[in-house]
Amino acid sequence: MELIHALAEIDEGLASHLGSSTVFTGTSSTIQNELIGSIADVIQGEVDADISAAPFIAVQVDDTSDISRKCQLSVIVRHINQKGIVCERFLGFTDVSVNRDAQAITSVVLRELEKYNPSAKLICQTYDGASCMSGQRGGVQALVKEKCPHAQFIHCYAHRLNLVLAQGMDAIQPARLFFAELDGFHNFFTRSCKRTALLEEADRCLRIPSGSATRWNFKSRAVHAVSEGRESLLRVFERITSQPGWDKDAISQSVSLRKSLNSFEFVFLLHTFRDVFNLTEPLFKVLQSKSTDLGYAVKRVEAVGAALVGIRTVERFQTIFSHTEDMVGSPSDKRKRRCRDWQGFEQGFSQGNNDEDAATPFDSYRRIYFQILDSVVFHLKERFADMKKLTFFRLLEHTSFRTFAQKDGFPDSELRQLFQTYPFFDALRLRNELQAIYDDCTYHKPPADLLQLLIEDDLLSTLPEVAKLCQLLLTIPVSSTSAERSFSCLKRVKTYLRNTCAQERCSDLCKISMESTVIQSLKSSKQFYDRVIDHFASLKSRRMPLLYK
Repeated sequence: MELIHALAEIDEGLASHLGSSTVFTGTSSTIQNELIGSIADVIQGEVDADISAAPFIAVQVDDTSDISRKCQLSVIVRHINQKGIVCERFLGFTDVSVNRDAQAITSVVLRELEKYNPSAKLICQTYDGASCMSGQRGGVQALVKEKCPHAQFIHCYAHRLNLVLAQGMDAIQPARLFFAELDGFHNFFTRSCKRTALLEEADRCLRIPSGSATRWNFKSRAVHAVSEGRESLLRVFERITSQPGWDKDAISQSVSLRKSLNSFEFVFLLHTFRDVFNLTEPLFKVLQSKSTDLGYAVKRVEAVGAALVGIRTVERFQTIFSHTEDMVGSPSDKRKRRCRDWQGFEQGFSQGNNDEDAATPFDSYRRIYFQILDSVVFHLKERFADMKKLTFFRLLEHTSFRTFAQKDGFPDSELRQLFQTYPFFDALRLRNELQAIYDDCTYHKPPADLLQLLIEDDLLSTLPEVAKLCQLLLTIPVSSTSAERSFSCLKRVKTYLRNTCAQERCSDLCKISMESTVIQSLKSSKQFYDRVIDHFASLKSRRMPLLYK
């Protein structure tokens, strides 16, 4: 089209024709939607073929309200492709604004999965934990399992980690007030370009991330930003309060925020939560990665729990307390609260019941420090307790292969649990194949690497049950974050194109954006454009010829 318009600049006849022609102008919304739909359908055809060839599939579902206030349900299918690579494919958005009950959502999920034979291949379903999604009676997961008996329910573990921190801190008043103050820094700078410019002038690298009531990795970024940029922030607030030209609102908020940065309690909690988030932030990344298998996730959760217990010491508290004193001076005596006896707090979160006044601010802050760590550890254990129920993941825990190879070391209980959960394995053959890989150090690799080895060495037919087990374990997702990532794509499409664009066009555009790797693969085969044109031409009778014999 650009070439034709360029020629029209030197050809008056062509320019006149283009100006009066109503055929294929390129500005017709109908033609645009049909072309977008054709591209999306070609992509979907490739995705369908890939998913249909996989032995197992898992579904990830989540919903959100878009910028036009419609409730959009995102459906993602996870599978292992022919190359042994974990793939997560976006199937589309469905508007469920009218009816969001479990029956309606279940019908959408089953309709999207119908062409993939879900009754035999669907092994796992992941939701965000809302009651209509995860309810054991009448919830989406229960209704889906009625149709697909092997579809085990896995709660999004990244969402669980958010709940660990959110619920743990909500019960501790100083922590709750701290995060309310922390949100004030982001709100202060986002409400004024002039304030933001002053912050950039003081420190070009400093950005205060937005807060979120449920996504605590954003809280982590804010804690690190304020902690590392404290001196720059103090300079900014000093300039606002001392120089003319600033409005009363900016001055009053600057005074309040500067007071927080010089407050012993705020700075003490800033350092405390920086320690906590230094341990939980890597776990967030592990749980949000689509390549993470559940066995590895269990190990990482246990390691973070142990690390949190490791910093719950008087020595670590004294280090933070002394560092805070060096920065802002000694705490005032206002921080006196009735608390449990120290012996109880030393022993654990749930022990100690004798109330007495804290003798000094030192004791009071020590109580807060232990209470925060005890709460996080307690909720971490409680929220992730059921991860250990999936013990069959230990069958391919490569660090234990040497133990499994020893006499009486074979994991029989884990194997029995696998057969109870997924009865489509050949029990005797799988046991023999597992014994073979346990005895050979060549196969002592994580599930993803082990599957790649079997494919590269052409051993899929030699060890078919082990290959099937690798595919099953890798198909089970740790979180529904891929569904949540689709929402950022939805926001971009709705914001930059049209807030009122049609539902089908919105879903197709998001599919094109999210499945860019599929488009690149199709383009490399040099058939992509022909397939799009063929699909577009077959939609209806056109006024211009597009297909030639």
